[in-house]
Amino acid sequence: MVKKIFIIIAFLVLIFSAVHYGYAAENKIYIGIFPYYAPDKIWHFYEPFIDYLNKTTGIPWELKLYHNYDAIIDGICSGEVSIAYLGPNPFGLAYEKCKAKPLLVPLGNDGKPFYRSIIFTNNHKINSLKELKGKPFAFGDRNSTSSNIVPRKMLEDAGITMDMIKPVFLKSHEKIINAVAKNEATAGATKIPVFEKFKGLKFKVLKVSEPLPHHSFCATPNINPDIERKFMNALLKLKPMHDSSDRNIVKNWDLELQYGFTLPPEDYIQNILKLHRLFKKYND
Repeated sequence: MVKKIFIIIAFLVLIFSAVHYGYAAENKIYIGIFPYYAPDKIWHFYEPFIDYLNKTTGIPWELKLYHNYDAIIDGICSGEVSIAYLGPNPFGLAYEKCKAKPLLVPLGNDGKPFYRSIIFTNNHKINSLKELKGKPFAFGDRNSTSSNIVPRKMLEDAGITMDMIKPVFLKSHEKIINAVAKNEATAGATKIPVFEKFKGLKFKVLKVSEPLPHHSFCATPNINPDIERKFMNALLKLKPMHDSSDRNIVKNWDLELQYGFTLPPEDYIQNILKLHRLFKKYND
């Protein structure tokens, strides 16, 4: 009888430990991706990434999608997902809310952990941001760094405030691209890795931002250390810019994950919080 009680207690301890470290009930580990594409596109680009993690780490990873930024921030802070891929400002929100920690930052095609926001138009007669006055402009979610916060600052620096344009708010970068392509907006903003996928549409670039701290894979505060270690090791060992076999592994991943990964720079959180203060300025 004592032996049976001991086994039951041990089993319960195992279950509660799994929950504490972000394991799902069926022992799958979830990764959340912030919604900058339509769901079908996210599945297309991230399923090969998940397959690689499953094969490399021996952990049963699974993709979990969220319909907006607030939901994925709640997911990482509650431990519903162990790891989430977030843009700079969503990470800033998660850091402020629950001290989510950045694990890895993707490298750009220049081998650096930065990216840029871009303002573009389908009207080739427009040559400057000032000429967007009075015209519809497509922004992303208010939490988006590259499709809302930074382009608002770029417009502001050019003397264009929100009351001087006709803002159109859309839920994904892809919808911004489509709105400009269909002339539903004169101009819009996105990040360069997304923009480059639509080069065939021959948009005109009006402004490119300064380098911004890149997105990050961040962890729920109580992540299992073993899961964290295996995840990081699986990605840090990839050197696709120098190794053809690694390049073949990542060729079907999202473009911004195809150049390798690095640890967050020492000033990463500091620079993220600068952007986060800009977000607060525009949303107070």
